[in-house]
Amino acid sequence: MLNAVMMGCGNPEMVDESQSVEVNGVITLDGKPLSNAEVTFLPADGDPLVGPALVITDNKGSYVMSVNAPRDYKVNVDRMMNGGPNPKLKEYQGEATTLSANVSEQNKTFNFDLKSAQ
Repeated sequence: MLNAVMMGCGNPEMVDESQSVEVNGVITLDGKPLSNAEVTFLPADGDPLVGPALVITDNKGSYVMSVNAPRDYKVNVDRMMNGGPNPKLKEYQGEATTLSANVSEQNKTFNFDLKSAQ
């Protein structure tokens, strides 16, 4: 059973709930599950009506969450370290993230095998 926290930041009046898509996957870092990591899907086009979706991975690096609409997303992954962003994950954080997901009814599973920054 997944112990994930789901948070949607969209206003239900702004987005047609029938368009939401449940996505899932596993996050690994250097081949090992990345537990307690924040995974955020942000609309690649910045559409404020869709908004971001955030979830925390479980102890196996797994996540399940609903995004507000099928579309392209930028994906951010972070695991706080000493109260701040984890420097090992810097290429997967913020606008510079190298991760993306093209979410559709047929494309819902996104596994990311991350490598520690040098």
